Amino acid sequence: MICVDRHPLSVRTMKEVSPLEIYNEYHDDVQAIFRSRLLTQVMIALGSGSKPLSTLRDITGSSSQALIPKIRYLEGLHYVESVKGDYALTPMGRLVEPKIERVVMLMGVLQKHRNFWIEHDIEGIPPEFLDELEHLYNIELVKDVEENIFAVYTVFQSILRKASWIHGVSSIMSPVHVEAIKEAAIGSTPIELVVSEEIARGLVSGPYNTVLETLKRCKKFRIYVAPSPIHLGMTVTDGYLSLGLYRRDTDKYDTTTDLISTDAAAVSWGERLFQHYKADARPLKLS
Repeated sequence: MICVDRHPLSVRTMKEVSPLEIYNEYHDDVQAIFRSRLLTQVMIALGSGSKPLSTLRDITGSSSQALIPKIRYLEGLHYVESVKGDYALTPMGRLVEPKIERVVMLMGVLQKHRNFWIEHDIEGIPPEFLDELEHLYNIELVKDVEENIFAVYTVFQSILRKASWIHGVSSIMSPVHVEAIKEAAIGSTPIELVVSEEIARGLVSGPYNTVLETLKRCKKFRIYVAPSPIHLGMTVTDGYLSLGLYRRDTDKYDTTTDLISTDAAAVSWGERLFQHYKADARPLKLS
């Protein structure tokens, strides 16, 4: 008689291993990649394809004497190999390098406008889009200052006027923003907005219901109501992304500061974020 164990020992006794435990075991190799400027630079440089030593010297600004020991170290880890006189990532290296690149890009995003990310509620951005924050590296800060107290609104108005189409997500509204959107809608620019329940009530029966009457006649205007709270303000067009967040110290939307970008990766990120909100929203009846 053959006895079959319905619960193999490997399944019964296996415990979840934490990243900290893995780090403790392999910390030398993990630290080496990020502790050494040259190791990190070589890995990222080879991420775009094989390169000769001369190109790696130009990229890193280092001599052959400094580079070769680092390359040998990466060869020892089986992340890099020599191919026809050039250096290239191995299959293992191609698996590791994109993760290094993502960490570097994310740190770049957070450090480029460090104070903005510190002072604002980052978690107002849905988790899956926070996970793609590296796409926002080529983004600039626009801030109202004493010399130009309408800087943010001026840029917003300019974005709308240049747009072939407009998609927006917001939990805040102001008379000047409503007027700018109305102007674009009257001009036949296709517009889709996802707003909070509070804003929807204001449009239907509150201070903006007269504007809604005008928007009803705009055939290319659509508005949707999000079922869950929105904790950000965003406008994305065919060529621009504008992103605003709530301040952590007041939990109020910061109308004085926006992140602006014309970069294709940032615009694409913004459009995906809009579609994320629109997917769960219901159309607001305009008639």
